[in-house]
Amino acid sequence: MTKKQSKDARIESLLSAAVEEFLEKGYSGASMEAIAKRAGVSKGGLYHHFSNKEVLLMEANSKLSAPVMEMALRAGSNPVVLDGLKQYIRDYISYWTSRRKELSFFFLSMSKAIESSVLMEYYKEYIIQSTGFFVEMFERAAASGEINISDPEAYGITLMGALDGVLSYVIINPQEDVELLCQRLEKVWIGGNA
Repeated sequence: MTKKQSKDARIESLLSAAVEEFLEKGYSGASMEAIAKRAGVSKGGLYHHFSNKEVLLMEANSKLSAPVMEMALRAGSNPVVLDGLKQYIRDYISYWTSRRKELSFFFLSMSKAIESSVLMEYYKEYIIQSTGFFVEMFERAAASGEINISDPEAYGITLMGALDGVLSYVIINPQEDVELLCQRLEKVWIGGNA
């Protein structure tokens, strides 16, 4: 007789199975039944935790993005704002480039959001929070005299987009020098302070 998994372990298993199934079969090709089977639970057990595929996709993304939120907290607590931004850039790029399967899932789910208003709202909230983090960091850096910029919002929005753009570039060019990419991002967004 096997021990019953804890609720957290069961949810972790379901989310991992979902990521695998979505990556293997795409969002449309993945079924709740196949995800449940992959996780070793009944279909009813899966529905007990996740009411549908959209919710499962959002929860899997939340799980994969949790370390990114921790990176933002660490960066935001650095007394030298530009050092915090540099560390965030490096941590963010390193995190995703060392997890290519999860990065592929992240892009897969973003493409699905274009078709789904529920998923689009989820991503909209994520973008608002992430962009707000960068804008606040650039406002703090400008206020403290660490950087001389007149439009922190423009810097925040474009850095957010550049980071995800660099990740798509790394998917296409997997041999790219990640360290060099980080240095280039720092040079462009942090300037002579890099």
